[in-house]
Amino acid sequence: MLFMCKKIVILLLVLCVSQGCKTIYNTVHLFNKKNLSTNFNNNDLEQLFKSGFSYLGVPYRLGGTDKNGLDCSGLLFTMYDSNSFQIPRTTSQQLEFGLPVSIDQIQRGDWVFFSNQSRIINHVGIVSNIGKDSILFLHASTSKGVREDELLKGYWHYSFVKVIRPFKQIKF
Repeated sequence: MLFMCKKIVILLLVLCVSQGCKTIYNTVHLFNKKNLSTNFNNNDLEQLFKSGFSYLGVPYRLGGTDKNGLDCSGLLFTMYDSNSFQIPRTTSQQLEFGLPVSIDQIQRGDWVFFSNQSRIINHVGIVSNIGKDSILFLHASTSKGVREDELLKGYWHYSFVKVIRPFKQIKF
């Protein structure tokens, strides 16, 4: 076992020197992801959305994580935190906290990401309902606060970038 650990450390050092230290972070992050599940059951989702919908109408506040105001990633963070799940706090961190899913495989509870005109991913929401011709998502809009919107129409369809199925990590 000790020999195996030494080999991994040497490999990571070689990677750092040859390809940059960010490679080490990505490699370690990948190893951590292998131990995470994406299997939220129906009860988990019901509790998450019970929390999420309790924030409907709460105004947008950059960095906010409570009834006084929420930003988009703060809404997700608060939904999961209040149900004993641990997720990253910011949109850029949340973007990496799951497995990519194609839009035709989207499910309730998946996270959807959006970009502005500069193509920077700067917004996240959670899929709340899937109908025959619609996909609704819950999010904290900068102009209208916490609300549910249609993914496949208008502004949101135009700025949609990616969907992931988040990892299930229980808080300890």
